Amino acid sequence: MFFYTMLLLTESVKTLLGRHTKILVKYMVKLEVKSDKTENRVLVFTPVRVYLLTAKVPTRIDCHFHYLDIQSIESRKPTHFTITTNDKSYSFSTIGDAGSFTSNADVILTDLSSAIKQIFPTVPLRYIIRKIDVNPIERTSIFSDELRPSDPRNVGPCGGFSMQYACMCDLHAVQYREEVAWDIDTIYLSHDARVLNLRDFDHLEQKDLMAIVAALEYNTFFRGLKASHTRLSTETLERVLQVLRRSLWLEELHLESLGLKSDFIHKLAVAVISNSAPALRSIDLSHNVIEDKGATHLAGPIAKMSKGFSKLALAHCGLTAKGVNQLAHSLSLNQNISNSLTYLDLSGNILKDDVNNLYNFLAQPNVIEHLDISRTDTTLESVFGALLRGCATHLLHLNVSHNNFGTKKGKEIPPSFKQFFTSSLSLKHLNIASC
Repeated sequence: MFFYTMLLLTESVKTLLGRHTKILVKYMVKLEVKSDKTENRVLVFTPVRVYLLTAKVPTRIDCHFHYLDIQSIESRKPTHFTITTNDKSYSFSTIGDAGSFTSNADVILTDLSSAIKQIFPTVPLRYIIRKIDVNPIERTSIFSDELRPSDPRNVGPCGGFSMQYACMCDLHAVQYREEVAWDIDTIYLSHDARVLNLRDFDHLEQKDLMAIVAALEYNTFFRGLKASHTRLSTETLERVLQVLRRSLWLEELHLESLGLKSDFIHKLAVAVISNSAPALRSIDLSHNVIEDKGATHLAGPIAKMSKGFSKLALAHCGLTAKGVNQLAHSLSLNQNISNSLTYLDLSGNILKDDVNNLYNFLAQPNVIEHLDISRTDTTLESVFGALLRGCATHLLHLNVSHNNFGTKKGKEIPPSFKQFFTSSLSLKHLNIASC
């Protein structure tokens, strides 16, 4: 009679969840509903969600939550475990001999971690679930394989992006689009393209873009995100910020001409600072009017980047000397910048001559290869004096067009200009048009 009841319950679970929901594994457990009361539940793991169902026929859904809602897992003994989500804790105890429906906490937690690892195979479980407290310590060895990331060579295309995209579609209640997965798995993979360009998906709605961006949060294949000459919804921009908060792999961020303002730059700066180990090394915010206030916000994380910074592009951002001096000061404060920054573009901002912090930074030995300060209303006499001292070794591309050589019209070309070219070892491209 017991096994017949279990069979009916199994069929009821399948019927309730539907044929489109794959059941990875299910267990009969006791759920603590009050401090002194428990009730039987069926604990079901699917590809992206955990379901708690009533242990009777016909069964019904008591509750469900996404794997990414899980904040912590705790287990003090093999017969008990607690899963805490964003808004609630679920305490379980295992049931004795009740057929194939039951097991101890170690097996259940191993299956849970295995299900999560199928989505994020190259990311350590402890990074996704921030608190895993299993005692005694010897028990962690039971599912230690699940705590370690898989070899990237043994996972799906582009670090398993398609599965992560499906996971985020479910989390944000967005329709999964096969064409997105196909483009990533086929085109991006064949070109080994490591920067995800949202222009490739600009035919989709904003909610679709949000899920695509969200999939980068735990993806180890892509190294950059690019969006340009469009408008992104508030929700999509929030996902960009979330990726910056969590990703340990995103190195490049290109957000050109998106209509961003200083308030977003403040949020961006906070997101980067809150990341325990940011990989970000390249930022392009060109053609967004972030003004001096935005530059000041950006100066904070730049000064603290432990791995330095390779590219900073802020062309036509409405900056003045005030904001650029703040940025240049942060570049000087970070001792790793002098050996890492190779690309600096401040063109199209009205700087004039009061940018001593910028001159001081450029005058220090550095590895800048590309420098663009065209159309900044800057006097080139001071610029070349700084370049002579700090940029003669590595500079390949220099654009100083549409600026003046001296403060007085008719003044002859300054000696620093000639001395720089005498000392320059690498320069290949020079633009001094309309100077």
